[in-house]
Amino acid sequence: MKIPKNIESHLFKKLSNLVSNGKKERMKRLLNSCDINRTLIGDLLIRSLICQKYKINNEEIRFIYNEYGKPFVENFSDFHFNVSHSGEWVVCTTANFNVGIDIEKVSEIEAFKLAKEFFSAEEFYDISNMNSDEQINYFYDLWTLKESYIKTIGKGLYTPLNSFSIKKESRTSISYKHIPKNFYFKQYNIDPNYKLSACATRDEFPQEIIIKDIYTICQTIYKFESKEKINAED
Repeated sequence: MKIPKNIESHLFKKLSNLVSNGKKERMKRLLNSCDINRTLIGDLLIRSLICQKYKINNEEIRFIYNEYGKPFVENFSDFHFNVSHSGEWVVCTTANFNVGIDIEKVSEIEAFKLAKEFFSAEEFYDISNMNSDEQINYFYDLWTLKESYIKTIGKGLYTPLNSFSIKKESRTSISYKHIPKNFYFKQYNIDPNYKLSACATRDEFPQEIIIKDIYTICQTIYKFESKEKINAED
């Protein structure tokens, strides 16, 4: 979903009451208002999906984390999810198997230099044989694909980006090395200025993206919220 350009203070306060105290503390540590809004909306987006799937109150949702910081939903071990945000977009993916997702806004960068620093030798070789415009485009393809993979395995940047290789053979064909065979990738066109990639341990990706807005996800959360909680916030 696209993040609203402006979230009025009274609405922000009301929305903040829907997330955990831990998430509020994390938001307080962020210096940029855009980062705060992205973090808040990302949390609300996944909460709305949990409420809808399991028909539970938002207050019942508890997140737990593995040793690398990847979140899971307490008491719902079959629910796997991942959230990513960049620029004006927040995206998430859910399944009953391991999944990861990454979105990045395409910016003018020194793709050649960054690829040499972070990517594998094979990936750097591919990028070095492209012109500057192609390098930037391909860099973000690889970056989001690689990020989606390390988020799927749940180890974050504890897995070095240059420890495995991904190659985009065509618009829909993606090959890789030093990654187990039971991992699959898919890219989506969500916005011409962004790259969006998903990874999963099953080849069961949705064909289309569902676009939501802040009002829809809040309606879903409040649908399963207790009346006492809603009245206390008004």
